[in-house]
Amino acid sequence: MTIIIPAQAHWQLFQEVNETPQNSDPDDELDITYKCPQALGEGHYRRIELRQNLVLEIESYQRHNNLIIQGIDRPHPLEFWFMLSGHWRELTFAVKS
Repeated sequence: MTIIIPAQAHWQLFQEVNETPQNSDPDDELDITYKCPQALGEGHYRRIELRQNLVLEIESYQRHNNLIIQGIDRPHPLEFWFMLSGHWRELTFAVKS
């Protein structure tokens, strides 16, 4: 089964599960780990703000179902993705005016 969810609702699920996000490094308030919502899978998501406008995100979780996250366009001059295991596919939807 495939679940389709808007990006904002996806992030909201993480925020609801993680009312108080865990700091991976107690001395670094910009290194935060979030538990994956049980509705989506098992594991965690870690966000480390290395400096202004440079963020490292590490996702380590197993999803129960296929998931399509409907993203929104956002300004980012450069973005890299690496998959160490599993599979990922980007779907692009065009909006006709």
